Amino acid sequence: MPRGFVYRTYVADDGVPFQLQVDADHAADPNRGWGATIPGADLLPRRFRPREVFGVSPTSGREASTRVGTTTCALWTGAATTFTVEATDGTIDTITRTGRKGERRRLAS
Repeated sequence: MPRGFVYRTYVADDGVPFQLQVDADHAADPNRGWGATIPGADLLPRRFRPREVFGVSPTSGREASTRVGTTTCALWTGAATTFTVEATDGTIDTITRTGRKGERRRLAS
């Protein structure tokens, strides 16, 4: 598996693309919907929280979440029902999707 972080495109609910640093392993998973980097596109604003999918491991009971890049990706729509995460000991745990949370934008005060 790749190591580190890479920039990928996150498409906001209103269709605006932003660049976001994503774990390289997650960026390589097509079910998470990360697009190729767009040179010159804006970075995701600081007060913007991307959408995420969450779930639980049926074997370990571990709860986990992952960000997803689009509202049309398989993990967001429910077409994909599992995703993987790396534990602190380096093992891979398969997480069964249990729900999702939409993006949140906080306005500057």
